[in-house]
Amino acid sequence: MDENPFYRRLKQTTASGEAGSLEALAFEIGNTVLQEGAFPSAYFEALMALLKEEHFLHLEGSWKLIRVFEENWNEVSNDQRRILLAGLEQQYEFFTDWMACFVISGILGEQYGNNDAFNALLRLASTRKEMPRSFVPHGLEHIARQSSDSKLAQRAFDELVKMKGDQSNMVRGEVAESLARLAKLRAKQ
Repeated sequence: MDENPFYRRLKQTTASGEAGSLEALAFEIGNTVLQEGAFPSAYFEALMALLKEEHFLHLEGSWKLIRVFEENWNEVSNDQRRILLAGLEQQYEFFTDWMACFVISGILGEQYGNNDAFNALLRLASTRKEMPRSFVPHGLEHIARQSSDSKLAQRAFDELVKMKGDQSNMVRGEVAESLARLAKLRAKQ
């Protein structure tokens, strides 16, 4: 991976830890994707390699580079989506920036919104770490609210209800907020 010039730039930028540098790099990625009409393989591979690096998992603002997948979802190929799903799930609980977990759970629930993402969210709901677990309801809420598959939407809702029994006040609070938003939405229908 070190021969990938973009990967070297990613490592240098993340090593600096400067929020402005991360934003500039995310903007550059978005512009390149827009110009090419696809998510470049070199960029995708570099970002996937970065997901495995401990310093990135502990970097404040790491979500800015994860969000490029959300913002350019239509240009992420099916093969890239499959690899991304596995990578996001594998590294999810190791992020220390809460916003990274929020963005990832949103990508799983909103962009993917399918059985594979639902199953990933179920596995993530059993992580021991409270903060990452507290954002699983966010992903489940998206599936319950937006899935065109009514059975999947109901399964996501049922899992949210089950999470009301989580040992963590933080998790139960997020579950309550998600259920309240869903109840409000259903009342309008």
